Amino acid sequence: MIKKLLVTTDFSDLSTEVIAQAADIAQAFKAEVFVMYVIPPAPVYSGSEISPPVILDYSAEEWHREQHDLDSIVDFLKKKGINASNVLVSGPIASTIYDKAIQLKVDLVVVGAHSHGFLYRAFIGSVSEGLLKDPPCPIMVIPGGR
Repeated sequence: MIKKLLVTTDFSDLSTEVIAQAADIAQAFKAEVFVMYVIPPAPVYSGSEISPPVILDYSAEEWHREQHDLDSIVDFLKKKGINASNVLVSGPIASTIYDKAIQLKVDLVVVGAHSHGFLYRAFIGSVSEGLLKDPPCPIMVIPGGR
C-alpha cells in the first residue's frame, strides 16, 4: 500500500511525465505527494571577480523562482484532488533525496532518468543510479528520451 510518495523534479521536459506518473499513482492509492526540488549547493568561490553579495542575491532569486515553480506543480496536483505539498531544499541531490525520503517516511520515490552518455555518467553520475545503489524505499524510475 502506498500512502506517501516523493516525486522529484528538475523542471525539465521529463519532469512533466514524472509528475503525471506520480499523479496517477497518487490517485489510484489516494496517497499524499511530496514534490521535491533539490538546489545543488552553491559553489565556493575563492579569488573570484564575482563578489559574494551578487552570488547571494542570485541564490535568493533562484530559491524564489524554484518555490514558485513547485507551488504551480502542487496546485496542479491539488486540482486533481491529490493531497500535495512541496519540498525545496539545497544539498547534494541523490543523498538529499535519500535523506528526505527517510525523514518523510515515504513508501515510493518517483524520479526521472535522463539519457546521458557514458562520460557524463562516469564523471557526473546519475541521481537515479545513486538512489538505486542503496534505496531508502522502492524507487520508480521514469526513463527519458522515449
